[in-house]
Amino acid sequence: MILIVDDDRDVRAMISRALQELGYRPLEADGGPAALALLQGNKVDLVILDYMMPGMDGTEVAREIAAIDPDLPIIFSTGHSALRTLRNAAGEDISVLEKPFALNELANLISEKLSERAARALP
Repeated sequence: MILIVDDDRDVRAMISRALQELGYRPLEADGGPAALALLQGNKVDLVILDYMMPGMDGTEVAREIAAIDPDLPIIFSTGHSALRTLRNAAGEDISVLEKPFALNELANLISEKLSERAARALP
């Protein structure tokens, strides 16, 4: 299951449809508090997290997610104008999808992050 966290309903719906096309089960949250609540009761394999959201921004949500599950992969999504701010706040070594992104970009990055997680889980 892939958790989509974005305050924009249309963006969440678009990503959700794309994930379904790729064969994934999406779960949607409209912000940080809702995402954190959903993590408590669901088996989530990856999070797609908007950076610019009211209340908790993406880096704050990512820190809370890491406290719950430090190995849970996170892909940030953001517009080009916020990319430098995001990298300054979260570091250069993060996974980012720049909006708007193509379906193949989404598919490739998800595959990469899930493969990395699976490799870390091997004994």
